[in-house]
Amino acid sequence: MKKLLDRADELLSCFFLLGMCTIIAVQVFTRYVLGFSLDWSEELGRYLFIWSVYIGCSFAMKADRHLEITFVRHFWGGRFAKPATLIAYSLSVIFNIVCVWFGVKMILFLMKTGQNSAAMEVKMYWVYLAIPLGMGMMAIRTVGRMITIYKQKDQTATDDASHLFS
Repeated sequence: MKKLLDRADELLSCFFLLGMCTIIAVQVFTRYVLGFSLDWSEELGRYLFIWSVYIGCSFAMKADRHLEITFVRHFWGGRFAKPATLIAYSLSVIFNIVCVWFGVKMILFLMKTGQNSAAMEVKMYWVYLAIPLGMGMMAIRTVGRMITIYKQKDQTATDDASHLFS
């Protein structure tokens, strides 16, 4: 069970991406081969892509696959590498928390107004739920990475600590 929870972000992101590809492939087939178009497929594909991206952010943090500017770490190196990395990750956590905060505010607003999507008439807060959920999961993964880097004996931060979260 722990292994499933540990891989939840990876599995969910893959599931949403696979769903998006399937829906878009069906849409292309029905439009160009059968001669009619599905009203809802483009909208569903877009929403699955949104969910895949936001949940995938957490997985990318876990696997240390986010783009980062490593100028300070490599230019000054040595004793500045670890503090620079921890500061950068701290700023990431702050950004994630801000995204969660405003994401929740947006969801509450959408719940109050009752806005639906155009084609599928799904409540829009289900789409926007990806923002606080994905950013919250990413914040948790970032804090975990920070703890691992902080506990390292040497003063340099490693460029690839993904093996520590596997």
